[in-house]
Amino acid sequence: MIKSTIGLLFIVAGVFQITGACDENHDYMDQALAFRNTQPRIDPYQAKIQYTDPYDPYRYANTPFFIPYYFNYPPSSRVPMSSDNYEGRTPSGNKFNFANPFKNSQSAPKNDANEDEAESRFFANTDFSGLLSKFESCTAPSQEEGICVPGSACSLFGGRPSGSCGIKDVCCVNAVTTCGSTITLNNTYWQSPMTLPPTCSLTIKLDQSLLEQSQDIAQIRLDFMSFSIGQPNANGDCATDVFKVTGADNLVPNICGDNAGQHMYLDVPSRSAGTSMTSPASREINLSFQLGAQSSASRMWNIKVSMLPSGSKYLAPQDCLQYYTTPTARVRSFNWQDVAGPATRQLNNQNYNICFRTELIDRQRANEMCLTECAVKNGGDPFLITSPTAATNPAAIAANAQAASDAAKLASAQAALNSAQSTLTTATTSVTNAQNAVTAATPANYADLQAAYVTAQNNLITAQTNLIAAQTAVVNAGFIVTPAQAQAVIDAQAAVTAAQAAVTAAQAAANPPALVAAQSALAAAQSSFNSAQAAFNSAQSSFNSAQSASSASSSAAAAANAAAQFSSSSGSTFTTTTTTFVRQDPGADSTKAGGTTLAVCLYDYLLIDSGRDVTNSVTDRYCGSLLNPSNGASTSVQVCTPIRPFRITYHTDGTEGAVVAGTNILPALADTGNTGFCIDFQER
Repeated sequence: MIKSTIGLLFIVAGVFQITGACDENHDYMDQALAFRNTQPRIDPYQAKIQYTDPYDPYRYANTPFFIPYYFNYPPSSRVPMSSDNYEGRTPSGNKFNFANPFKNSQSAPKNDANEDEAESRFFANTDFSGLLSKFESCTAPSQEEGICVPGSACSLFGGRPSGSCGIKDVCCVNAVTTCGSTITLNNTYWQSPMTLPPTCSLTIKLDQSLLEQSQDIAQIRLDFMSFSIGQPNANGDCATDVFKVTGADNLVPNICGDNAGQHMYLDVPSRSAGTSMTSPASREINLSFQLGAQSSASRMWNIKVSMLPSGSKYLAPQDCLQYYTTPTARVRSFNWQDVAGPATRQLNNQNYNICFRTELIDRQRANEMCLTECAVKNGGDPFLITSPTAATNPAAIAANAQAASDAAKLASAQAALNSAQSTLTTATTSVTNAQNAVTAATPANYADLQAAYVTAQNNLITAQTNLIAAQTAVVNAGFIVTPAQAQAVIDAQAAVTAAQAAVTAAQAAANPPALVAAQSALAAAQSSFNSAQAAFNSAQSSFNSAQSASSASSSAAAAANAAAQFSSSSGSTFTTTTTTFVRQDPGADSTKAGGTTLAVCLYDYLLIDSGRDVTNSVTDRYCGSLLNPSNGASTSVQVCTPIRPFRITYHTDGTEGAVVAGTNILPALADTGNTGFCIDFQER
């Protein structure tokens, strides 16, 4: 009986134990759910990276009962313009979709399970190694991004704990506010210091042997939470302030001005040749601000540096400086702002690709991307890229080329005339100086000396005459020469010698060496003056001819340009018969007319491959003041392209000034005050 009672008690105790265990499990799930609901919501962009990349501790298949707390974060930022209404960074009123947390909640299709399978973007990870060394991303209650580490590790790295991360760790926010620093941590903020030196730089060190970089880093993403430095000059050059990136594998343009809300992807250089996979080489990318002589009051920046490991699903494609991963977003050229005014905001030497991930639209891959000028509220120009003007019109091309050639000849003639004038002026000065030197070297009694010289010459002539007479008398005497006749010859000879000496002395007295030298210099100066005068006369004649020709060709070019502007277009493209610069593109819709052959913009443009409007007019390059492929257009329209993968290219040359015609170079007129572009895109 006692044994039966004891056995029954064990059975009852076991039942209660099992029930309690179940209750405890439910309590744990309730606590976990409550914990999740108390946490702030996260940026979906970061949630995507955390869930799909190796930096997420909650991505393992055997923990389905615990939903990561960060799936309910609302995307926002502590910095103005650091979050965008695009790229899925603005919360909507829709519920979060736990079946596929990576999809934009504003346009998530009903059948997410099928869509997830099609995209291959929802999968379990069975990698259990190194959970404590992943340094996964996290978002603090302040909406700053950080890394999830134990509090002691946060202190070790010099970070600031901000909110909890999981059960035991903290979200460690790292910020650098100095120049010349080196960083190795993911999600580090580089903020402008209070006092700005002429050069402020940051080095991003990449080394897989570091604990915080256990994964090989393939790309660096820069998010400009805030970015304001000096504006470009009227020619579009970052002449005062400039931001530069060096050490990246891709080409990164120099930028300046206002760029809050923009981003860049930097390709990390590959390992050096001969470096083993087990001993990765240290690689560095350098960011630098070079600041000119200007008040620092308007200069500030806060740049988030994110490190994307190899194999991440959110790496940008090759040769893409910017990358968008949502069906709709806003794209701006660097330094574009919605502000009124004639100032130049378009930057020179921009040449980069903007890429767009092909999204699923209604459970199907998007088959076209459409672009539209963004709406402005403050008087800014959403599309103003250096206009081709009439310089790309065939008739105007010839007239402008002739005008440019004649203008060049006129400039050359003017330079020659200026040179001849300068030479003539110098020669005139030399003559004047030589004349003054002659005057200074002339003795005060020069007239008396000259008279004495003339007298000496006359005396010499008389002595020579007497000598001739004496010699004649001796000759006439024959063999009977008297001593008197012989003496007369001797005396006459002596008189000639004395007279010759007197002439020499008088001549030396009347022409001292200084005077002779001055007279010689005057003669040389006069000769140079005569040559300079002849060259000036020739240059003046050439200049007059060139001026006449330039005036005529300039008038002809003005008339041709006016005619071209009237007959061509007020939009962004112009017809040309130069086949080197055109393309024929067939219509995308067989029910519409075939594509129209249009000219491209030659120097500054936005490239939209096979971009077309609803009438099927098509062109690749867009510039000017309107986004429109149709010739003769007066308004901007939506431009769509079916070419996948979706990408556009922005290109500007090195000047806003005129381009002079040359061999294989078409001329272009100066066009300053451009702003760049601001466009909204939509995949469909």
